[in-house]
Amino acid sequence: MKVNNYKPTIQRGLSRKSIRLLLFFSLSLFSMGTLLAQVRGVVKNENGEAFQGVNVVIKGDNKGTITDANGRYEIVAANGSTLVFSFLGYKSLEVQVGNQQEINVSLEVNADMMEEIIVVGYGTQKKSSLTGAVSSITTKELSTQPVISATQAMQGRVPGVSIVNNSSPGAEPTVRIRGVGSISLNPNPLYVIDGVPAGGLNTISPNDIESIEVLKDASAAAIYGSRAANGVVLITTKKGKAGKLSISLDSYIGTQSAWKTLDLLDRDEYIKYGTALLTASGQPVPGRFAAMNTPIYEGAATTFAQTQTNWQDVMFKNGPIHNNQLSLAGGTDKSKFYLSLGNFKQEGILPFTEYARQSIRLNSDHSVARFISIGQTMMVSRDKRIAERDAGGRSMVMNIMRMTPYWPVSDPTKLGGYSTTAQGLDATDPENPMRIAVQEQQDQIDRSFKILGTVYADVKLMNWLKYRFTMGGDYSSSIFTGFVPIYNDGNRSRQTAELSQNRGQYFSTIFTNQLTFDKTFGKHYVNAIAVFERQDATFKSINLTGQRPDNNVKEIQGAANINGNTSTSENTLLSYVGRLNYEYDNKYLLSASVRRDGSSKFAPGNKWGTFPSVSVGWRISEEAFMKDVLAINELKLRGSIGVTGYNAIGDYDWQPLISANNTNYSFGNASQLGSYFNSLGNTGLSWEETTMKNIGLDLSLFGNKVSISTEFYSRKTDGLLLRVPLPDSEGYSNSPLANVGSMQNNGFELALGYHIDKKDFKSTITGTFDLVRNKVLSLDTPNATINAGNNADFGGFDITRTEAGHPLQSFYGWQVEKIFQNEGEIAAANGADGNAQTPYQNEMTKPGDIKFRDLNNDGKIDANDRTYLGSYLPKFSYGLNYSGTYKNFDFSVFFQGVYGNKIYNGTKVIGQGMLRLFNATTDVLNAWTPTNTNTDVPRAVSGDPNQNARTSDRFIEDGSYLRLKNLTIGYTLPSDKIAKLTNNVLTKARIYFTSQNLLTFTKYSGYDPEIASRNNNLLTNGVDYGMYPQARTLTIGLNLGFN
Repeated sequence: MKVNNYKPTIQRGLSRKSIRLLLFFSLSLFSMGTLLAQVRGVVKNENGEAFQGVNVVIKGDNKGTITDANGRYEIVAANGSTLVFSFLGYKSLEVQVGNQQEINVSLEVNADMMEEIIVVGYGTQKKSSLTGAVSSITTKELSTQPVISATQAMQGRVPGVSIVNNSSPGAEPTVRIRGVGSISLNPNPLYVIDGVPAGGLNTISPNDIESIEVLKDASAAAIYGSRAANGVVLITTKKGKAGKLSISLDSYIGTQSAWKTLDLLDRDEYIKYGTALLTASGQPVPGRFAAMNTPIYEGAATTFAQTQTNWQDVMFKNGPIHNNQLSLAGGTDKSKFYLSLGNFKQEGILPFTEYARQSIRLNSDHSVARFISIGQTMMVSRDKRIAERDAGGRSMVMNIMRMTPYWPVSDPTKLGGYSTTAQGLDATDPENPMRIAVQEQQDQIDRSFKILGTVYADVKLMNWLKYRFTMGGDYSSSIFTGFVPIYNDGNRSRQTAELSQNRGQYFSTIFTNQLTFDKTFGKHYVNAIAVFERQDATFKSINLTGQRPDNNVKEIQGAANINGNTSTSENTLLSYVGRLNYEYDNKYLLSASVRRDGSSKFAPGNKWGTFPSVSVGWRISEEAFMKDVLAINELKLRGSIGVTGYNAIGDYDWQPLISANNTNYSFGNASQLGSYFNSLGNTGLSWEETTMKNIGLDLSLFGNKVSISTEFYSRKTDGLLLRVPLPDSEGYSNSPLANVGSMQNNGFELALGYHIDKKDFKSTITGTFDLVRNKVLSLDTPNATINAGNNADFGGFDITRTEAGHPLQSFYGWQVEKIFQNEGEIAAANGADGNAQTPYQNEMTKPGDIKFRDLNNDGKIDANDRTYLGSYLPKFSYGLNYSGTYKNFDFSVFFQGVYGNKIYNGTKVIGQGMLRLFNATTDVLNAWTPTNTNTDVPRAVSGDPNQNARTSDRFIEDGSYLRLKNLTIGYTLPSDKIAKLTNNVLTKARIYFTSQNLLTFTKYSGYDPEIASRNNNLLTNGVDYGMYPQARTLTIGLNLGFN
């Protein structure tokens, strides 16, 4: 805006008469009390922050100015004039000057003018015009609560989106949108960052995100066709704005700790328990129990009797966390940019688990001509991750639980510095978890490097027609290096150092040509797009293993016995996209889209698929009969139906696979390497196809202070891809994929909001609620079942079953009736079928063993007495966020929870299963004995002859929880004071404190109720194999703004 400050001047050459007239006019103004004065002040926004770019104008005149980066302004005004402060989207404010020389004001958001714009596939829409189910998270919401990843930011804030954190630093959370849509394929949503499909969100800094949109129904997601069946998450990153350069720094440091530990046996309790366990089975008591006064290792002054090792205290540690993000933004009307540099590091609460990320982002937009604009987005990141590793098929948590409590942490007499209990002398098979962490985990490192970006050009062909060309790229390289040294812990040893190195390289390009028609004809508004898109992707890998005779060199180069393999895969996706959005009189809404995808992943004849959708909306609040209903600001009814697909299969799954078996065969006088058909192809293979129906209602009340949005949906998936078993006579070791199943998800979602806007106090309360009901409709055959979860430490029984007519992956096992109290009860059970010689359970059943229910009433317990024991899927999920500001203080409180889900508590099996001798929880001290019969813990006997630890409702627990996910309190120093103190160097200074997982309310007895799948096994969700628990995090941070 042009600044015209009034400065009266007297030009040379004026006549004396003119000077006299001017003096007379000035004296007249003075006599009327209309003095001119320099007025200055500071303008702030609704958050109390300095507001740059606000227009300050003298009412009735064209003289004015704008505020600078500190919100400051100066203007010459008469004391009888009125200043008007205005900014687009904010309520204008008028203030009389009077005798004031300093006028400070705050502007409020004008909710009626601020039409929220939502990012949708290949464009944007006004929120009031949306007919699909789209949820949005803005940069304001992201900035109030520091989070580690964009995925974490969505948890509990978007109805219909289930997010379970996998806890280990750097692990991608499990994300499900509107239930589970696949059985054998990973049902993650499609992530699109600035128009480029990306594999995950860990590499992007949350500080760089402008908004997150979640496309939940087919109307919104079908435009992404064969990749959208599980929903779409759109990430839009920040861009520069015209104006003075602004610099900001966000920095925080903190610490993490385990929020819960279990009650494990100490040294004396372990000896008592071990003696009872082995004596009951007729086994000898470990020799160490009678030799506790021997040194813990040769030459040590401490004995086993003097050693008390709490392995949870040893292994669970405080993990530091820090983040620094520097960003610069600015530009002119012709050219704008956004630049950021980020550095994040998180150490885990278990030894040698960590994640680090460094990132650079540069986004720019340029207007090169009146009708041409260009721009780009680019992110470069690298990260490093050391993840928790299984040892002996067990997680680190399980190894912590099992370890003997009188054993020393380290042993300098052993090669490698650690020792482990001797089998038979101390216990059956526990391992020293610290040895595992140091020797088998510390040097298992994943590193990756990623470049993700786009280049675009917009050409305005007509006022109503625009062409956009976009070229995007996603390049990533990863390297895993593994080193396991030579060691000897007295019980286990490794004679050679083992090395491994796995390298992967992924490169994807995407070219998009888009025409956009946007025009209003009277009461008719039409927006239409036509898109042609091509995406090509290549993945290459090389995997090497080798050995070394010592621990001096950790590089595989130069190692002995090197073995390796390489692979290359490629795929192409061609797409034609069309969409029409139509509005009549701002009341009646229509949106229709179609996408035609052709994928190289499928055989000729099945490469192409069509994915249509249509949705309608009615803005009832715009009808004439609603104009007198002043309480209602917005009332919109909408409905949609559409089809999406899922093609996340291998690049060559439709083709037969031939493998070399590394065996040489003699043909004549020559030796030839043998090959064989490893798997049978399927030329009829196609994508999974999901049909979704949706009905929604949006309501805003009382000046938009209250908002309500509800959704009802039905989601049916056909052509589920499953591996169909083949008879051994076919000669194939792997079963082929086939489209043979179907599944249904029905659900309800609710989002509520309430806004309070007072002079010094402004706050917002938002709540989310969603429920989903899942049912498998069919598998490959009518009576087919898919069983999963078998684990030797849990008795060797399957834990989950997937079967038509039941929810996906339900827990399946026996029901506990009681504990046998005496031989008479056992005899009565044996004779219930009229044949006392036939055991009810087995011949080894004794008083103190569990009696399981005979559900089919045949007088014996067998596999036919198993039943469904519940689902890991919650009955409903919810979130509640309360945030606000009071003067210069700000706060945010966020609760998240689930209700009605079940967890198979594997830590309880280890803790009180009593399969063999290793450490246990203190529950075993309450085991049944002839003098302790009032208990639900069966007798202690090694070997579990009655199979008391079989899969049963004894280990199925309520997984409901309510968690204070985030608590943030901040204080922003007054901008005028901070500017004055720092000589206008600082424009903003905010200090804040944040806690994550501060409180958890749950009945679950394990370490943590947030249980995802182990090793990405889709059929073991909710099975607690000793999962890496959530950490309680405390951080303190600083937000700074600079001129």
